[in-house]
Amino acid sequence: MESPSVVFGVSTQGATVAEALIADLAQARGLLAAARRAGSELAWAHSAADLSELGFRERPGYRKMTGAIAAGAPDNVIPLPPGEDSPDLWAAAFRGQWGHKTPQPDQWPLDLPAGTVTLCLREDGGIAGVCRVDPASGLIDAPGVPPAHRGDLAGYEALLRSAAALADAPVVAVESWGEGPERVAVCERLGLTTAEYTAGWEFVLRH
Repeated sequence: MESPSVVFGVSTQGATVAEALIADLAQARGLLAAARRAGSELAWAHSAADLSELGFRERPGYRKMTGAIAAGAPDNVIPLPPGEDSPDLWAAAFRGQWGHKTPQPDQWPLDLPAGTVTLCLREDGGIAGVCRVDPASGLIDAPGVPPAHRGDLAGYEALLRSAAALADAPVVAVESWGEGPERVAVCERLGLTTAEYTAGWEFVLRH
């Protein structure tokens, strides 16, 4: 079995991460070995295999949901001004959500498809959520909502509806990492169904 292709980064909570797509237990051991060599604090695996016997804990992983969303553009969802777009903003929006890392300076600005629109949810003069959509393909990155605003799922739904309103086709695809059942339920209520899912797994090497 080939060794996994490991990507290194920093989680939205500041922990160093070694991350890879894993086919089986042998590759999971390879990921752990690479993480230890690099001194990473966490190992993240995307895998359909059960990695619990190695000490990994299952997390909500990658999910792709497709369907038609009844579009609507609330007044408080607007394009994000370029001057307010930053790695810190995106880290805050996904703070503590599995599978999300803080973009590093050499990775910013991100290489996004031409025409990508970044939306933000405004509340009380601040940003309460962000979301990206590629109108041409109908691909939506699931919204990020800072922890202080996560108790209200209305903002998450408003961002999804606004993103769908920008899509050139009636059917959209929403990609997410680390979404809990409450957010999945919002997507299903809007008319989306899961087309793909790969579980996430986390191993804590050191705190």
